[in-house]
Amino acid sequence: MIDTLLAAIALVADPYVLFVMVAAGLFGLFVGAMPGLTATLATALLVPVTFFMDPIPALAAIVSTTAMAIFAGDLPGALLRIPGTPASAAYVDDAHKLTLAGKANVGLGTSLVCAVIGGLVGATILAFTAPMLAEIALSFSTFEYFWLATFGLTCAAFVSTGQPVKGLVSLLLGLFISTIGIDIMAGQPRFTMGSTELMGGVSFIPAMIGMFAVSEVLRWALGTTGGRERLSTVNQASGAIFSAGLESVRRYKAGLARGSLIGTLIGILPGAGADIAAWVTYA
Repeated sequence: MIDTLLAAIALVADPYVLFVMVAAGLFGLFVGAMPGLTATLATALLVPVTFFMDPIPALAAIVSTTAMAIFAGDLPGALLRIPGTPASAAYVDDAHKLTLAGKANVGLGTSLVCAVIGGLVGATILAFTAPMLAEIALSFSTFEYFWLATFGLTCAAFVSTGQPVKGLVSLLLGLFISTIGIDIMAGQPRFTMGSTELMGGVSFIPAMIGMFAVSEVLRWALGTTGGRERLSTVNQASGAIFSAGLESVRRYKAGLARGSLIGTLIGILPGAGADIAAWVTYA
């Protein structure tokens, strides 16, 4: 195992591979910071380019792009309250409140440091337990996925602590939107109102990001968030991102460990990703 890790590190340490990782990271940073452009889209755009590359640089480029795009979704989430990626939606309100309080460096620094540490923890666990985790993931049937979905719905109750009515309404609204389209069992259109565009259903990513974006645009238009005052707050809250992130990690070590383990366990499941892990951990 150690020999394999050393060989992998030697392959990654190649100057060409490092250059590819930096370039792919910048590409992922640009895509992830744009609301509505997800890490999956960034990877899909990069895949055709990797066809002309060797396997090691191609794999490094895809991993770097995905990781950077997921983190970059925190940038518009913290500054504009519009999550760049679905994984950033779980804590977008908390990050934005820090920005309004003049602590944008704390929110962005915490996101950056925790993303790096969580990724390292997941990679370490994967390196030593990949075969065992693969067997567990493949053993998941519809029964386990049903209870996983049920557990995900209960997260609405935990997230909306103190506001059960809002949590219930949001849950029912989300379930209603998910039923729009063609019924899988009967093959009949549901709630399409005769529109052929709705027969394919409402995609999760546009619906979620649109709800955050539209609500924020309305707040700006109505002047309920103090647009100019908020911009000045953001401009003054700069620097010390790394130190603020490290300080947050020192204060919340237990939360970081819990989030890293939950993210690893959910990440090994087929069909589950960073967005599901973020909501479960937040709840």
